[in-house]
Amino acid sequence: MKTEKSIGPGDKRWMLVDDDEGALIFMRTVVSKLGVANIECFASAEDALAAFKAAPESYELVITDFQMPGMDGVELSRRLYAIAPKIKILLMTGSHLFNDEVAAREGFSGFLKKPFHPTALQRVLEAVATGKFSPGQTEK
Repeated sequence: MKTEKSIGPGDKRWMLVDDDEGALIFMRTVVSKLGVANIECFASAEDALAAFKAAPESYELVITDFQMPGMDGVELSRRLYAIAPKIKILLMTGSHLFNDEVAAREGFSGFLKKPFHPTALQRVLEAVATGKFSPGQTEK
């Protein structure tokens, strides 16, 4: 019998990566309201990668922006997948270069187009955390 994983408090950490401090504060607030207590925020992909390398088994989900100085979110995700192939990663971007199909091809667990409403982030996070994300959930 398959047990569904729900969003909420747990032992694992969630990682938020965005070079925009305001975006990090916004995402942390939304994720906290979902009951996730162990949240780590990083303003650079390089710092996030270093933290992940130190304890990859302690992370459950990574939420990353696409466009950042230095290493972008796609490259960060490729490096995270090389370390932990089953890590769940949600990519967020305002770029027109990404859509559901590209995100799926790159192996992302979910994709969200910026700007978005907090309820859209909550809906996509719940779908990613429970393994029920499907293309089209990025709308609205």
